[in-house]
Parts: sequence; structure tokens; C-alpha cells
Amino acid sequence: MNVHSKSNLIYKHYSWKIFEEKNPKITGKLDSTIFNKNEGYEMLYLIKKMTEIWQLDDRDSRRKIEKIIYKTLPADKKEQEEVKNWVRDNWDYY
Repeated sequence: MNVHSKSNLIYKHYSWKIFEEKNPKITGKLDSTIFNKNEGYEMLYLIKKMTEIWQLDDRDSRRKIEKIIYKTLPADKKEQEEVKNWVRDNWDYY
């Protein structure tokens, strides 16, 4: 699988907070951990996890996930699992 990295992101204004290695914002499974779509490492983590779960291995799918989250994610979708479910439910509309 191709790794999606900082240089592959479409949008370039993300903040890049350093997290501890075991921080649930960037490790483990997608759960009720609060997600910040403006934090680059969190965005990369969600893209990575979604592509693993859905077995997507192409650049266009990774970029589509970023676009959907960045441009259209409703403000009330705050948890990682909610974000994943919303992207899945709205995939065909974007």
C-alpha cells in the first residue's frame, strides 16, 4: 500500500502538533476519540485507517477522503468513528 504522507495532502494549512506515540488521536482503532480536521497528523491517521478498513490502495481514494472531510464534514461529527461512518455514508455523493 502506498503511504499517504504530509507531502501528499491536498490542503497545506494543517497544524502539526506532536503527539505521544500511544496517543489515541493517531494510534489504535477509530473510536470515540475527538477528531480535529485541522490537525495534519490526525487527518493522515484517519486517511490511513479508512483506506485500510475499506481496502483502498489508490491515491485518488486517499485524496477523496481528505476532500470529503476537509470540505464537507458537518460540524456535529466530532468523533473518529462518526467521521468514518459519515464518509462511508456519503462517499458516492462526492
